[in-house]
Amino acid sequence: MGDAKPVEVTRLLAEGLDHYGVDAIGEAIQTWRLVLAIDPHNTEALDYIQTADRRDQRRLPREEQMSDAVRRSVYEVGGLIERGDWEGALNLLRGTGDGTSASLEYEATVELVRSRLLHQYSASIGSRDRVPVLRSGADLTDFKLPADAGFMLSLIDGTTQVGDLISLSGMDAFEALRIVSHLLDADIVEMRSD
Repeated sequence: MGDAKPVEVTRLLAEGLDHYGVDAIGEAIQTWRLVLAIDPHNTEALDYIQTADRRDQRRLPREEQMSDAVRRSVYEVGGLIERGDWEGALNLLRGTGDGTSASLEYEATVELVRSRLLHQYSASIGSRDRVPVLRSGADLTDFKLPADAGFMLSLIDGTTQVGDLISLSGMDAFEALRIVSHLLDADIVEMRSD
């Protein structure tokens, strides 16, 4: 992951202190738990959380209140994030969340992963004014595309910009950009400026 990890940790530690300074204790703890998702042994974040817990009577859900599956996935996601496997982290989180057992820590971890991936997808695609086109010679029979990727591919006509594809697809921007980015990575489509 290179230098991005220490920069992100430093940013999140400072953001948590900003929350703590305006008495937003829950948000501060949540932000410092994001640090622990990246660096599980960060003593500064652990100390801040312990101090904030003593100050605030409205504690966030404890690990014991999370289901075992959610607790395991949040722990495993930290390792995937440390290795830079953001896609793997998202897939693991999606496979675990059941909507009833999620904690604030789980939700914060999902948002951290989605945020990082959205940045990666946007960098891969470039401007939303660019137009994806089917790569000449791409044999779609070589791929086992999921239904949502097949649907997105059906919208790619060589004239529609990425921003318009997002709207036409009816998907949220994250999912639409994720699919387009994966189609690019698989050399099924290529981008051109309009």
